[in-house]
Amino acid sequence: MALAETDLIGPAANRFQHGGLLALIRRPSSTAPHLIATLVEVPRPRWSPYVDPRLDALADAYALLGAVVREADQSQEVAQ
Repeated sequence: MALAETDLIGPAANRFQHGGLLALIRRPSSTAPHLIATLVEVPRPRWSPYVDPRLDALADAYALLGAVVREADQSQEVAQ
């Protein structure tokens, strides 16, 4: 947003405008939500010795992420 010269709103945006990225690193915002990812091992179900539903879930996740990236790329091309 800064590179596109968009007006930034909020305390973190003000710190960025006045001090750049260094200001954000030195004093991060405490109001921003913290995202935590946790990996949990899931054993293969006994009822499917040859099919692993975990791989299907992983493939679905990659397909979703790929679709989001493609959509973002297309929206940037339209905006330019």
